[in-house]
Formats: sequence, structure tokens, C-alpha cells
Amino acid sequence: MSTATVIDRHGVDARRGVDVRRGVDDRAVARPGVDQPAVDPAWITATVRPAGRFGRGDVGRLRALLDALSACASIVVLDLQAARLLSPRAATVIDEAAHRLEEHGGCLVCINVDADSRACLSTAGPHAVLLAQG
Repeated sequence: MSTATVIDRHGVDARRGVDVRRGVDDRAVARPGVDQPAVDPAWITATVRPAGRFGRGDVGRLRALLDALSACASIVVLDLQAARLLSPRAATVIDEAAHRLEEHGGCLVCINVDADSRACLSTAGPHAVLLAQG
């Protein structure tokens, strides 16, 4: 007996009667059918530890990294212990990535945020979760 899943054009597993949709990490995730239990999607967590002072000149590299991660990760942890945000543009890039992750059920968490970086991030928007140092 074959264990292969057969999905019809409506996204339904014909063999089990389970509706299949895209999950947080863009993999197919079975949704509960009539008497089928839910299957949790796999989560990918990425931790990034930038170092140094991030100003206007660094925004492009930060955007490229966070664009890639927000497209495939479930949770992004940005450890700012060794970094300082000096640019409102850098903070906006972080908030935009956090918003994209939220739209897919994920989250961007900034940890070890000093007072200056917190002020910069707080003015950029409400999407990133900020945790202080210590």
C-alpha cells in the first residue's frame, strides 16, 4: 500500500480528506479535516549577532540579511549586545522585517537592546519585540 500523499487541485489530500495550505515556513501543512488531528508546522529560528555601530551606510547589508531571513524563518532573534543602532533607517529595516514575519505568524525579537538602540527602534514602529540588556 502506498503512503504517498495525493493533493487535488483544491488543496485537499484525496486519501485522507485533509485540506493542505502553506504554513509559516512555506511548507505544506495539513489542516484538520473532519476527524484528522492538526499537524504542527516545523519552525526555523535564526539568531543573528551583529557587531559594531550600524549607521546609514550599513542599512543595505542589514536589509538584505533580514529580507532573506524574514522570507524563510519563523523566528529571528537579533542579539544587539555587541551592536549599536545609530540610524533610524536601520531601525526601520528591522521593524519592516518584523512586520513581514508577523504576517506569516512569526516574530522578530531583539535581545540585549541598550537604551540608545531601544529609542531608535521604538520610533521605527511597533513590530519588533525588544528585550533590555541583562
